[in-house]
Amino acid sequence: MTLRDVLFVSDLDGTLLSPDAALNPHTARRINALLQKGVRITYATARTVRSVSYILGDIDFTLTDAPVALMNGVLLRDMRENRYVSAAEIDPDTAQTVLDTLTDLGASPFVYSLDEEHPIDGDPLYTCYREIANEPMRRFYEERVKKYGKPFLKIGSAADIPGRIIYFCVIAGEDLIRRAAEKLETIANIRFTFYRDSYAEDTWYLEAFSPDASKKNAVDKLRQMTGAKKIISFGDNRNDIPMFEASDTAVAVETAVAEAKAAADETTPSVIHWIEAYCKENFGI
Repeated sequence: MTLRDVLFVSDLDGTLLSPDAALNPHTARRINALLQKGVRITYATARTVRSVSYILGDIDFTLTDAPVALMNGVLLRDMRENRYVSAAEIDPDTAQTVLDTLTDLGASPFVYSLDEEHPIDGDPLYTCYREIANEPMRRFYEERVKKYGKPFLKIGSAADIPGRIIYFCVIAGEDLIRRAAEKLETIANIRFTFYRDSYAEDTWYLEAFSPDASKKNAVDKLRQMTGAKKIISFGDNRNDIPMFEASDTAVAVETAVAEAKAAADETTPSVIHWIEAYCKENFGI
């Protein structure tokens, strides 16, 4: 097996990033040094391209041919050409059922949609909401507006959502998230994941998307697109477990939740150190 046969796929929050949700500049330099040697590294995250582009701003994407998996695998984006190469939408009837179910529970989701005919600054992805219903939602909203310049669209009803719905994100306490998960279990043609926030213990996320999308499916597509014979993935949370299942080797960081550690083949205190050590041992670089 050659160096080009191996693809490293890392989660971001809680895995590669520092506790302030940033990529350490020293880590970025080490990643770029590996990329320059021909090591293939990409990322799989629940985030959208706006925040990923900001957070990974020091990464030289001209050196890598592997797309980045966004929104738990709903979107794959070629960061060199700034275009989506894969998108999984939710069928309209199912999307309406999910929205009605969440609304009946008192949840106020962020709803993501794609509208290629009316892109915002070249990006067809919209993030819509009816109201900012709690403090975790407010923190999420304000951080992305102030830090990443992410646009949000306030809507009055589902009819105001532009384009095709691809994703729902509920941010709330654990009780509401678990009740919402129980309800979504009864809906066909939808996949979802829920997990505690990597940075705030009182905040939980529930994300719902097409059954054609997941970090597992993203890894499968990355394998096909890149021709990788071995995929090694890194993660820390429940939504990384499907990615672990699709990988040849799964590595959880030492701070990972128990479920992720149980699903991994091994653990590490540092993703970049693990990759460097692997490349030195197996390829002498």
